[in-house]
Amino acid sequence: MTDPSPTGSPTSSLENRLHQLEATVAALESTLVGHADWIADLQRDVISGTQEIPGLTQNIASHTEWLTTLERWVSSCVKTLANFGAQPLDHAEPSASGTLDVSGSLMARLEVSTVMDWIAAIAEVPEGPLVSVTIATRDRPELLRRAIDSVQRQSYQYFELVVMDDSDSEDTQHLLVTIDDNRLRVVRTPARRGAGAAYNLGLETATGDIIAFLDDDNVMHTEWLRSVVWAFSSFPDVDALYGARTNEDPGAQHGARSGLLPTLEFARYDRSRHERANYIDRNTIAFRSFLQDVRYDESLRAAFDWDHSLRVFARAEPLALPALACYYRTVLAGRVSDIPDQGESVRRVRSRVHTSRPLRVLVHTAMYPVMSETYIGEDIDALQQAGAVVTVSAIQEAVSRAEGVPPSRLDVDAVIEETKPDVVLMHWATHAEGELPRMESHDQPFACRVHSFDVDHERVQRLLEHPLCVAVFAHPHHVARLPEGVQPLIPTVNPMTVIPQSPDERGLILSLSAGLTKKEFGFLIDALAGMPELERMIILARSNGLEELPAEVERLAADADPSIAVRVNVPRPQALAAMARASVLIYTLAPEAIMGYPMSIVEAMLCGTIVVAPDRPEAHAIVGPHLRSFRDAGDIVRHVREVARGGPEVATARRELVHLAQRHRNPTELRRLHDALRDRLTDWRLQRV
Repeated sequence: MTDPSPTGSPTSSLENRLHQLEATVAALESTLVGHADWIADLQRDVISGTQEIPGLTQNIASHTEWLTTLERWVSSCVKTLANFGAQPLDHAEPSASGTLDVSGSLMARLEVSTVMDWIAAIAEVPEGPLVSVTIATRDRPELLRRAIDSVQRQSYQYFELVVMDDSDSEDTQHLLVTIDDNRLRVVRTPARRGAGAAYNLGLETATGDIIAFLDDDNVMHTEWLRSVVWAFSSFPDVDALYGARTNEDPGAQHGARSGLLPTLEFARYDRSRHERANYIDRNTIAFRSFLQDVRYDESLRAAFDWDHSLRVFARAEPLALPALACYYRTVLAGRVSDIPDQGESVRRVRSRVHTSRPLRVLVHTAMYPVMSETYIGEDIDALQQAGAVVTVSAIQEAVSRAEGVPPSRLDVDAVIEETKPDVVLMHWATHAEGELPRMESHDQPFACRVHSFDVDHERVQRLLEHPLCVAVFAHPHHVARLPEGVQPLIPTVNPMTVIPQSPDERGLILSLSAGLTKKEFGFLIDALAGMPELERMIILARSNGLEELPAEVERLAADADPSIAVRVNVPRPQALAAMARASVLIYTLAPEAIMGYPMSIVEAMLCGTIVVAPDRPEAHAIVGPHLRSFRDAGDIVRHVREVARGGPEVATARRELVHLAQRHRNPTELRRLHDALRDRLTDWRLQRV
């Protein structure tokens, strides 16, 4: 059989050349590292020599010029590598270019040539869609003239050209009035509000079906608008796209040539890469008109195009169209990318990249989905309802897993690597503190919700001071006992959680809780035994580490009064059904235990069930004026019998409890955790990047 790719064939030759090129680039990359170190050493030597060797001062000017030239050459090489998909060497953090992919870059260049040839020669392009091309300009009439000419020479002629004139002098106005083209629309911008404001004015003015962009110092390729219309017509599900550009001199700095030849720049879309740095130029972007409501951030002096494209592409993932959009000029003075303080704008954009797409949250727990941790499930639901992408992990299996809830992943490190969460949310300060080494190993920002059993000032202070801590949340009545900076947050109950309709007559006396020793089941059973004429039920969930407790509760109840029903691991819908027909919820707690914000009390209020709970400020804060508080078992029996008799006062209390509990389903409260995580993460990243 004949080898389909014999040695010496064109395919084999191309592969060999690619391998050689990859090896050459890798060697150059290694050499550049040495050059960078050598330059730094040489600069130090020059400074030292200036101080120690008489007569050297007069040679400093020539040395400095030589060093500047060499530094520019090194920078040019770095940017050349970046164009081939190489990792830049001049920054410690990952950047847009990622890992070396010479073959992929060369194939992209072949694709551009192939697709453009097809569009120009063969493709059928409808003449229907109107394309709005927007150009912002300020006092550069000569460059603007070339930019406008390039639009007028488009092979696709059904366009409008919107020029936003932000000039101080009248030269630009004089130029524009000489252009006889009824497709040209000129709008004056408010005085010196900046490029972002000018771009927004263009978006407001544009009336086309498709929006495209051109800077006044660049030139549009003659086939670009035809390519754009062809792509949107051929792929009706595509709402945004970007193309390739030819870069005049990728190594140019502040308008000075580096000596590099023009290069083609085009790469596939990668959201993670785009968030690290901008590799998609606004001159190559086009989108359907419904996206023109995404506006530029006028407070940014630089990087506003990067910020804008991140938000546009979050709404509509772009098509990477292998077609040449523009010729990008770099050997020019006064370019926006050369302004001295652009670093601050870049920091701001990088710190908030997560705000332009769904927030990625890993809810990392000790043992969820254990049945009694409905508050964690409600947090997950609230985050998802707010648009977050949520993954759930745990460090151990739940001994009593909630029905209908997927099991948590136990391979936590793998989950972090795979999902790359923006933030990890942990419940319990004790759990969060124990997981700090894991967060540190992944350099992973985290937040924590503090609960009743770990309201510990020193522990929470340690969390707040940790460099990876984004936020700490606690129940409102715990905040005063914790360090400054802890944010109050109430539990929520998602509207998708069905609260059953309550019957007119209620006869059940209910206790519903986790199977924990702090619930004082012996005291509870003694109180229930004091009202044998009523239906009484204890519902509890088996908890990790306390697996034998439910059997002990069953034994205690049987010894005190066999008519007291004890139900273990009741699914939540059935537990809520029992709550809806309950006349009273009895909540017990050991005197030394700190009271949290029990979901059973919230659910009781939503059902209009009267709450009997310990006489504590926390209970009064949660339930309000209709709390029936107790100090001993006699108080419990008295409250239950009064409620059982009913009457207008009890009916009013039920209605007002339901009304008060609606705060836990308020849309603002349901979004509060998501928005707090997003905003605190933005603040944290702004301090870090």
